[in-house]
Amino acid sequence: MQKILCFVIAGLAGLVLAEGTVVETKTVMGEPNKYTLAWTASTNGIVSATLTTFYVRGEIARVLLNGTSTGATYSLTLKDPSGVDVLAGLGVGVSTSAVSSVVPGIRITDSVTTNVVPYVVNDLLTLGVTVAGSNRTGSVILYVK
Repeated sequence: MQKILCFVIAGLAGLVLAEGTVVETKTVMGEPNKYTLAWTASTNGIVSATLTTFYVRGEIARVLLNGTSTGATYSLTLKDPSGVDVLAGLGVGVSTSAVSSVVPGIRITDSVTTNVVPYVVNDLLTLGVTVAGSNRTGSVILYVK
């Protein structure tokens, strides 16, 4: 009985409760591939622990961020299994009044010119949205080569 109870407690400790919803679509018609994650925040104004159901594979060439919020901005992350935000922090403080187009990656500079080395992924990704407001909606569109 004690062993069964330990397994049940261990299983519950590993359980993560997701909030909000995400509807995924993938368009593959040559390169780049287009992955769309349309999100709806919970009544708490968040989307949490929402793992993609398909692997995102390739180099992230561009990301479009579009959403509504009860405030002027909202924030989102798109993390790989190691916990690295593949948006490179560019999803923080996203304006609700315009669509944002970003090229996430590692920034390198030679003291004169700054370039971006895009992230390469081959993972299930976890979307997180905060401060959106109750039942607000938006989307993350990834263009992947």
